[in-house]
Amino acid sequence: MCAAGFVFGEKTCEEGFLPIEPAATRARSDFGMAASGSPEATRAAIEILERGGNAIDAAVAAALMLGVSDPDASGLGGMTSIVIHLAKGRTVVIDGAAPTPSRVDPSRLRPFEKDDWRIGHELVAVPTTLAVLDRARSRFGTMTMADLLAPAIRVAERGFPINPVQIIWTNHYFEEILASRYLRLTALANGTTLSRPGDVVCRPDLARTLRCIAQHGVSSFYRGPIADIIEADMHRNGGFLRKADLAMLRVKEVEPLHTTYRGTHVFTIPPPGGGFAVIEALDILETFHSTFLAEDTIDRHHTLLEAFRIALADRNLAPGFDASSRNVASLATRKDHAQIRAGLIVSGRVIADSELYGPTDPECAPKGESTTQVSVTDRLGNVVSLTQTLGRSWGSKVMTPGLGFPYNSLLEGFNYDKPRCPGYLQPHIPCPHHMAPTIVLSADGSLLVALGSSGSDLIPSIIANVISNLVDREMGLEEAIATPRVLFGGGDVLAPWMEVATPITDAHIDALEGAGHAAAKRVHFPPTTACAVYFGGVNAVGWDADAMTFVGVGDGRRWGSAKGPRVAADPNSAR
Repeated sequence: MCAAGFVFGEKTCEEGFLPIEPAATRARSDFGMAASGSPEATRAAIEILERGGNAIDAAVAAALMLGVSDPDASGLGGMTSIVIHLAKGRTVVIDGAAPTPSRVDPSRLRPFEKDDWRIGHELVAVPTTLAVLDRARSRFGTMTMADLLAPAIRVAERGFPINPVQIIWTNHYFEEILASRYLRLTALANGTTLSRPGDVVCRPDLARTLRCIAQHGVSSFYRGPIADIIEADMHRNGGFLRKADLAMLRVKEVEPLHTTYRGTHVFTIPPPGGGFAVIEALDILETFHSTFLAEDTIDRHHTLLEAFRIALADRNLAPGFDASSRNVASLATRKDHAQIRAGLIVSGRVIADSELYGPTDPECAPKGESTTQVSVTDRLGNVVSLTQTLGRSWGSKVMTPGLGFPYNSLLEGFNYDKPRCPGYLQPHIPCPHHMAPTIVLSADGSLLVALGSSGSDLIPSIIANVISNLVDREMGLEEAIATPRVLFGGGDVLAPWMEVATPITDAHIDALEGAGHAAAKRVHFPPTTACAVYFGGVNAVGWDADAMTFVGVGDGRRWGSAKGPRVAADPNSAR
């Protein structure tokens, strides 16, 4: 059911819907940089930087804007995690892993495991996005929440042009959205048909909710009138979430996971997020010579895939690591463990699953697909990497009438009938996820890159790919992001994901499959379908030490955007 005059292409691969041709956006500036999942969000960040806000202020404004301009992947009903590197040298994580509601009942969710119809209030975990953003702003920012909400309110009221990637995901879940009485009015043109790329859409209900928060504070969402409305809707429709769950939410500042990779310093989020897999993949790759990883060979592709397979399997098996307690081994212990695990990687031999998973069931993996990334740096040296998600695109496919934002589907990331799984559903535990916002510093402590990505269980291997491209292959940021990716996911599709473009060919992938790797998910570039979106969306900022300027890249695979300030604002003007 498409809008008149707009015809979708045939599905030419399993996951393709709409023909697009990705094109990265890139920018340079002497005064800071922002990259995000939509041009509106990037402009919001730059507006704040030019008004004198710092990188934390700008990232919060961009994240709030994404709830308006990229509502299928983020928003007030979702989950956010942030890594912040302060100009004074400290690096901190604001942990936004969404807790499960106190009333969760796994037995009521078991039918969802056997049904692809993923829709309903029962899937909603406690939203953390607004609490995380406010914690970042109040601790490390310089501006009020009302100031940072203003750009999002303005765009929600005046409208913005919808982009093809949003239409891809809306088309993917068209039937579920059509069945949702209120969401259909937000996600579909006239509540019945798909929008066309460039159509201007407004979010008036969301604008009113954001105005309420700007006027009455974040507490209105978690303990005030908005919480009352949320609870009433959840009670009517069988959801587990209650006002008490919202009121009890406390987001925490925690120490980042840290490793060194050939002299650089890598900081990312601890469990239950995907940062551990990024860290272990890099620790394993570091045992191989940098020149080997710089080559375009079948052995290199094989090594990357095996490192990613090991890292995803080990997120629940590595020494000292437990997904529920967030304990992690020391850096030295992790390096020793990576050395041992790297010994499993042998040219021409695929590691048997039994050598990877041991007692852990690979089916007990987090689920999700729709995520968005914000990366910001200011001229003073503050850096932010922020990732947020609703779980699946449009989350649980339900909204509370009048509030204007979709709820997450994060309870889908749990197991409902295997108590031995690390991800078995229980009350008051953090939702497992693959998000891994990451900041990499050069040996001298200067910024190399702040990055993150969409891509569900592919996220850790996407981020490790880009870091290896920067460090091992000495690529510039744009090339490191645009280079064809060799990925592995640990969820429902235990197979390589490979982009077929120079220098990767179909013959390379055929050779890998001939050596024992599972049949790869392939997409040729330039793509003829929207399969490209499944290879992530890395929005990154960095420092070009040769040119002595900030650089930013928005990944064209998911319509990313990058922009730098035109002027150097007085940082005191924001106060």
